[in-house]
This record gives sequence, C-alpha cells and structure tokens, in this order.
Amino acid sequence: MESNSIDGYLENNGNHAPFDGPLKVIIDTDPGIDDSMAILMAFQKPEIEILGLTTIFGNMSTEDATRNALLLCEIAGHPEVPVAEGSHERLKGGKPRVADFVHGTDGLGNIFLPPPLGKQKEKTASLHWDL
Repeated sequence: MESNSIDGYLENNGNHAPFDGPLKVIIDTDPGIDDSMAILMAFQKPEIEILGLTTIFGNMSTEDATRNALLLCEIAGHPEVPVAEGSHERLKGGKPRVADFVHGTDGLGNIFLPPPLGKQKEKTASLHWDL
C-alpha cells in the first residue's frame, strides 16, 4: 500500500483524505543504524510531528535503545520529544537476543557517542501515552 503526502492530503491508493497539519506519530523503535536514519529523516519532514519515541530491545538491549533514542532527539534538535522505555524481556519470557553482531554493541556501529543529556520518562512505554 503506497502513501504519499500531497498538498495537505494523505494519498492512499488514489483516495484522498484531508488532514489538518502534520501527521502525528509515536515511533516504537530499537534504534540501531537503520531506525536511527529513519528517525532523523522523520524529524526533518514538516509533514510529520513526532509526539514521542518508545523503545524495545532488538538491535541492542532496551537500555541502549533508550539511550540511542534520547541521543537521536538531541541530535535532531528536538530534546523535548519524550522517550519512554519499553519491555526488557520477550513476551514469551527468557533473555532477548540482540543483533549486536550487525549494529555494534552500542547499536550505532560502535561509534560510542557521549551519553544523552535528557532523561527517559518515568512511566514505561506501555503506560506513558493514553491513546
């Protein structure tokens, strides 16, 4: 299904649905190299308003994903965007497997950026936003 933003409309398979202002999104992420690039690009699009980021393990541990999400908000010039940490374990239990062999131990290709200045939200990702 292809979607494009055209003159204040979101086009979806030829059907136009008007919307007022930017598309509001909450991004659930494990910000390794791939998600980081997508998030930084989303911050640059005036058609998108990022309401917050929620984090989960995958490319790295949940703690490292949260650190990377906070860093991305700061790098993009949006330290006010809230970051809420998600689960530290799999739904079925057991220790999660992370893809550090692809994204490095820091999740960003082992570039080891300094720690973020901002802090994650006190509530977990599942409790932070009441949608």
